[in-house]
Amino acid sequence: MKKVDKKQWFIVGLDVLEKEGFTRITIDNLCGLLQITKGAFYHHFKNIDGYIDSLMKYWLELNTFEFIREVDKLQDAKQQLQKLADMAAYASIRNESVIRAWGYSNPIVRNYVLQADTIRLEYAAKLNEASGLNTKQAMDMAVIQYSMLIGMQQVCSALLPEQFKELQDIVLNKFREI
Repeated sequence: MKKVDKKQWFIVGLDVLEKEGFTRITIDNLCGLLQITKGAFYHHFKNIDGYIDSLMKYWLELNTFEFIREVDKLQDAKQQLQKLADMAAYASIRNESVIRAWGYSNPIVRNYVLQADTIRLEYAAKLNEASGLNTKQAMDMAVIQYSMLIGMQQVCSALLPEQFKELQDIVLNKFREI
């Protein structure tokens, strides 16, 4: 019998979200894609809500905390802001959009989206403040930066990462002129 560890379930789940959308996050579909029985699913997860909760924890770790750890390796706040913008540009735009849309109808997902938003905004504000802005300006700029990111993911999801990065760089360069 084929063995599938939890991480494989999450990798497949994020792939399903990106390619097929959240309506395809079902036990049957996931088991079919992994070519395993439903018993293997229930070995790892109590039910589909348990899977969704674990998948969203994985997404939050991968797309928020891992970004922060990577950016924190740099010492200069402006370099950190640039690194964060670069990482965001090359992250899966489609997954972020689908997860955000899913959050409108699924309270588990909504909770994780709200957590991600709060953590990301606070982190961007911290970097902005370290770049020389006062606390209010730093949070205002974080809201603008993050809103641009989310808006571009929603409106311009077909942009290539390079185009996305170019637009982000325009905003970062304007920010540096302040």
